[in-house]
Amino acid sequence: MKPRFLEEIEETFAVRKHVILTLNTEDRFHFPENQVGPANLNYFLAQYFSRQGYRIVQYAPSMGVRELSPDGEGTPAMQELSSQNDPIEIFNRLNRLLRNPQERWIVLILHGERIAPSQGSGGAHRQDSIAFGEILHTLGMDDAIASSPSRIVLVTYSALPEDLLVRSRGYRTIDVDLPNMEERRAFIDFLERLAGEGEKDFGKREPGLDPEGLSRLTAGMPLSSIEELYRTAAHFGNPIRKEQVRVSKARAIRNLAHDLLEVSEPQEGFEGVAGLKTIKAYFLNLIPQIRAGRAGVPQAFLLQGVPGVGKSHLVKALSKEVGWPLLEMRNVRNPYVGQSEMNLEYVIKVIEQYPQSILFFDEIDQILGQRGTGVSGDSGTSERLLARIFSWLGSLHLRGRVIFIGATNRPDLLDAALLDRFGVSIPFLKPGKEEIQELVPILLKRFNRQIIGLDEKTILAAIQQLSLTGRDIQEILIAAGLRADREAQKMGAQIQGHHLSLAARDHICREDLVDMEFMTLVSLSLCSSQSLLPWNDYDGLRQGSEIPKNLIESGIVDEKGRLNLSNLHREISLVRRNRYSQRAMR
Repeated sequence: MKPRFLEEIEETFAVRKHVILTLNTEDRFHFPENQVGPANLNYFLAQYFSRQGYRIVQYAPSMGVRELSPDGEGTPAMQELSSQNDPIEIFNRLNRLLRNPQERWIVLILHGERIAPSQGSGGAHRQDSIAFGEILHTLGMDDAIASSPSRIVLVTYSALPEDLLVRSRGYRTIDVDLPNMEERRAFIDFLERLAGEGEKDFGKREPGLDPEGLSRLTAGMPLSSIEELYRTAAHFGNPIRKEQVRVSKARAIRNLAHDLLEVSEPQEGFEGVAGLKTIKAYFLNLIPQIRAGRAGVPQAFLLQGVPGVGKSHLVKALSKEVGWPLLEMRNVRNPYVGQSEMNLEYVIKVIEQYPQSILFFDEIDQILGQRGTGVSGDSGTSERLLARIFSWLGSLHLRGRVIFIGATNRPDLLDAALLDRFGVSIPFLKPGKEEIQELVPILLKRFNRQIIGLDEKTILAAIQQLSLTGRDIQEILIAAGLRADREAQKMGAQIQGHHLSLAARDHICREDLVDMEFMTLVSLSLCSSQSLLPWNDYDGLRQGSEIPKNLIESGIVDEKGRLNLSNLHREISLVRRNRYSQRAMR
């Protein structure tokens, strides 16, 4: 299958423009139908376009000029140019080469982002960089060069070059995509054939992992990482395993996204999530429609509430249930002017390479913030980031491909327009009796521990009275286990009642109670529907559910489990004043 970027290059040449290549430019490339590759991008382009009658000259700042000819022999003129060290003189000669109407040349310029760096790249904008940017812009706009058969291909590896080139009508920026399913399968078949012919550099797959399954599992991976899997398997004498593929994929995407994106494929679904029955039932009902990409299905979800109550854990479990990889966006903000926006654009390009994914903004209040409340004097960065995110969240072409999920412990800091884009807002509160009963066995199994001599009522009495989060309960169980180990003088000892009681008494809740109350109330106020309240379901109050006593007593929630919004907002105002007073007295 012909790579899409090759077709785009040929279309660009046809309209007399030059090319800037970006994104997956460090990969290996393969076009088996034309017997081109596998090869790195520069040699791949040289192989392909030399068959179209072009001659290819490559320039790299640290290596100078050389001709990439099929026979390895350059012309005398190119050999003479390769001995030239002055970049300005090199560009002057390349200018004459490009203007020659009798010859077809492709001038392949590597590391375009270093030759003509953008203003937001974080480095000083040296005078020679400005000169190279102006030279390349002038060449791109030259009518004599445009009317000749020769073209410039500028290859970037870590960022786009300066805006003067990116926005020039003489250049077109082309994203080199990650390989699709068909391209991965063809490359895997090629490697399998080499291994089958006795090539010792390429290993084998584990039993049960066929080429078709490996092609699906490597979705989102560059061909170079797939080749690395086969070479590693041969070197260590171990077959390619599924877990090895997942680790390699996460590393490859992290590198491609410049550490601004984490990818994972969680192995535990909702069976590992304690409580949260309302939320799990809601998503289980949506999953078939999400997979089908139906138009009426919500595309963006906001999970908000106090810390340590399982928001991030639920997102990971949802990823497993849907069967889509989980992409987690890191903080794209950067102190250099324009770099935050460039980081966001680059991450968006990487995300859109995936056929389907769940994009998770953990602590979304820190990643995106609020308009007008960014870091002091951020020169409008927050506004620009939010505007781009708002536009992207509304993209119809992502429906059925990307699910957006944001999580925050500080819903009070979120921009009103951002809240509007996340159409479904779900509150997370501290666990009640029902959830603690489910949570303790799950945590004990995770830590390979047992509690002996205690019934559920005694365990609840030791834990529930402290008004703990799920994370607090986890810390208490860990501390109880360490006490049991210390007493028994061995690791993994069984937890007894006194261990749990002592650990619970020893635990200090570090939270600010007024802050937690405020966040809980704000979280409830942002809930998008009554049926998404933790004690409700589609038919109203869920049988056996538990409503926090303070919410009933204050009139915030009635006996049917419905919010009284006027009482809720009045209580928020009271707690907000109390919160400000406390802070003023500190």
